[in-house]
Amino acid sequence: MGRDKISGAPLSGGDESSAPDFAARSAGGSPAIPEASHVALMHPTRNAGVHMLRRGYNYTDGSDELGRLDAGLFFIAFVRDPRRHFTPLLARMQFDLLTEYLQHLTSSVFAIPPGLRDGQTYLGQQLFEPAAG
Repeated sequence: MGRDKISGAPLSGGDESSAPDFAARSAGGSPAIPEASHVALMHPTRNAGVHMLRRGYNYTDGSDELGRLDAGLFFIAFVRDPRRHFTPLLARMQFDLLTEYLQHLTSSVFAIPPGLRDGQTYLGQQLFEPAAG
């Protein structure tokens, strides 16, 4: 992952909100944050500044017929253009050590209209009415 399991701090040091230092080295001389870690591969400074608003929601849905726990994580990301901001990162995940622990079940893409601007009275108004001019 590239972060401390308990505190969430980058392996380069600091606390959960500290920026990762990809130049930091371990006592043995190797990178403090492994190159194939999730944080190293997905960080905006290593992806042409691409940012996404992302949220993970844990779920537990009981057990299946064999008694195995049905639990996981819903991953939700908001991006301006999925082709520029999500698909390239998804391609990089083939090298991500975290992938060993993931099982992808499904995905969806939704268009969400921008929020209200001054003078607008309903969500998506700029999509349905001509611009004032």
